[in-house]
Amino acid sequence: MKKNLFFTLCFSFVPGAGQMYQGYMKRGISILILFAAFCAIFATVAMPIFAIPLPVLYIYSFFDTFNIRNTIDKENKQEDKYLWDTSDLEELKNSFNVPSAKKLIGILLIFVGIYMILCNILPQILYDLDLNEVARYLRDLGSYITPITIALLSIVFGLKLINKK
Repeated sequence: MKKNLFFTLCFSFVPGAGQMYQGYMKRGISILILFAAFCAIFATVAMPIFAIPLPVLYIYSFFDTFNIRNTIDKENKQEDKYLWDTSDLEELKNSFNVPSAKKLIGILLIFVGIYMILCNILPQILYDLDLNEVARYLRDLGSYITPITIALLSIVFGLKLINKK
C-alpha cells in the first residue's frame, strides 16, 4: 500500500528516513549510518574529501524513496536489504582479486593519517615556526595534540590490520 505522498516528501529530505517510512528499515538504516558516518568523519578530521559522498548519498536517498514508493504495489517489489550485502562484496572481491577488508581499511587509515599530518598539521606547525615566537609556539602546541594523536593512531591501527595474519 502506498504511503501518504506529503509525508513521503517530508521524510525523503532526511537520508534514510524516507526508506524507513516506506517500510524498508534495513536500507534506511544503512543509508542513515553511512550519511552520519561521513558527516562525523568530515566534522572530526576536517578533510574535504570526506564531504564528497554526502551530496551523492543525499540525492540517492531522496530519489530512492520515491522509487520505492512507485514500486510498492507492483509485482517487482524491491527486497529490503542493507546496502553493504556481504555476499555481493565477497563476489566483487573474488572477481577483482581485491585484498581483504582488513587490509583495505588499514591502507585507508594509513592514508588518512599521512594526509592529516601533511595537509593539516605540518603547514600549521611550519607557519608557527616562521613567527619565531617560542612562547606562542609552546602555548599553541596543545592544539596539535588531538590531530597528531588521531593521525598516529590511524597509521598504527592501519599497519596492525595489514600485518595481522
